Amino acid sequence: MKRRELVKLITIATGSALAIPLSGTLLTACKRVKKESDSDYTLSFFKEKEFSFLKEILNVLLPKTDSPSATDVGVHQIMDTIVGSVYSPEQQNVFMELFHSLSVYTENKELATAVGQLLNSDKEADAKAKAGLLDIKQQAVAYYVSTEEIATNYLNYLPIPGAYEPCISLESVNGKAWAI
Repeated sequence: MKRRELVKLITIATGSALAIPLSGTLLTACKRVKKESDSDYTLSFFKEKEFSFLKEILNVLLPKTDSPSATDVGVHQIMDTIVGSVYSPEQQNVFMELFHSLSVYTENKELATAVGQLLNSDKEADAKAKAGLLDIKQQAVAYYVSTEEIATNYLNYLPIPGAYEPCISLESVNGKAWAI
């Protein structure tokens, strides 16, 4: 056996030995998150009451207009999956602390009014609740515009980009913003 063939076989064997244990992890980590009906959805992070509150907040932040609401496209399920499977335990604890502060702040108040007041509040006592709301709002917008339905039906979407055109009119792209 020539040296070149031996090196080739060792490289293949080493790569295979490393790749086999990782392949199961990689395949499950890359599973596609798709919207399911809430009755079929299995919660990953939130408890049922918290999940209901999250849906209410998302529907205030991104309500149904001429486009679907955040919960219509499954943002609440995406957020549950991401927080439950991507966040470290420390990040989950911080998220939950801010989430509970937001929940306490909105108790016994009309939700849309409470959200508006909180977004405009500069009070130190409201800081944790406001941080929780801003975190949810930031994630909601990112997940919302990234959903297939919104990206393809309500925003311009070009999966394979063409030539870069820095100065174009909004009318030349059908009056829509770009998804990516």
